Amino acid sequence: MNEKSKILIVEDDNDMIESIRKILEIKGYYTIIAFDPDEAGNKLLNEKPDVIILDVMFGNKGETKGFDFAYKIRNDKQFSDIPILMLTAINVKKPYFNFSVTTDEEYLPVDGFLDKPFQTDELISKVEKLLKQKTSKWKNWPEKE
Repeated sequence: MNEKSKILIVEDDNDMIESIRKILEIKGYYTIIAFDPDEAGNKLLNEKPDVIILDVMFGNKGETKGFDFAYKIRNDKQFSDIPILMLTAINVKKPYFNFSVTTDEEYLPVDGFLDKPFQTDELISKVEKLLKQKTSKWKNWPEKE
């Protein structure tokens, strides 16, 4: 399953990118890097990944571009089946959001959620779960299945 499965990492922190990349490549995954959602959109056109790891906040202003990118993917039938693992520190940096996939999933069509900082085993476990899932549960979003 993980024999060169493609994982697109959309993150603007170089240290975080390198950590995630090393963890995934040691496990045999092929990683594709994008430093922001705009770049990620271009990478989607060239290489359709099996899973997307998507940060929420980008830039010095902490814009929540990851949310917008998740919506964009779900509304594009060419890419809407790709599972998304949202990786974020939003609940640490802005605890009043108290964001949860369990309670807020209707508003955020992602397949998994991982708070920063994360444990290596937790990242691998979530990626492997999404690879086994093979397609996003939100591929027909916003319609209910």
